[in-house]
Amino acid sequence: MRSLPMTLKHFDVSLVLHMAQRAARPASRKRYLWLSKSGDGWLYLLSPLIVALSSTTAAAIQYFFMCGTAFAVERSLYWTIKNTTKRLRPPQAIPGMRSVIVAHDRFSLPSGHTSGAFLFVTLLSQTLSPLWLLGYFWAAGVGTSRVGLGVHFPTDVCAGAALGTSVGLLISGAFL
Repeated sequence: MRSLPMTLKHFDVSLVLHMAQRAARPASRKRYLWLSKSGDGWLYLLSPLIVALSSTTAAAIQYFFMCGTAFAVERSLYWTIKNTTKRLRPPQAIPGMRSVIVAHDRFSLPSGHTSGAFLFVTLLSQTLSPLWLLGYFWAAGVGTSRVGLGVHFPTDVCAGAALGTSVGLLISGAFL
């Protein structure tokens, strides 16, 4: 008997279902919820303070404007892509699936939490130090948590990571 090749859609569905099963464990659910909340955006508001404490006032002001520009571009692209593709979230696309949390909007592609987290880390690593590249582990955790909570497919997270990183590199290159 010949096995069928795994399609991207099959991979997406299989992985989100597997991770949703893990979220049934209290420790996994708690970790997913914590990581997801850390990507809600409040942390990004602290980043100008981080830059101000480690740089000159002029660098902090430049970083503030760079962040404002980058997040304006990223959010515009994010909403345009999300409302153009109109990809349904896993609970609407997979019969019988239930997410751990309720998403704030209907569509899933790209993951906004992931996009924002990758943008944030990219801007800090370009502005302050390459050591901030270690923040990509946190950003990947934010994306993973969104899959585990059942509100995104893995490809939504990949698209969010690509969007955030690309906008971060583009905007930081224009400012620095």
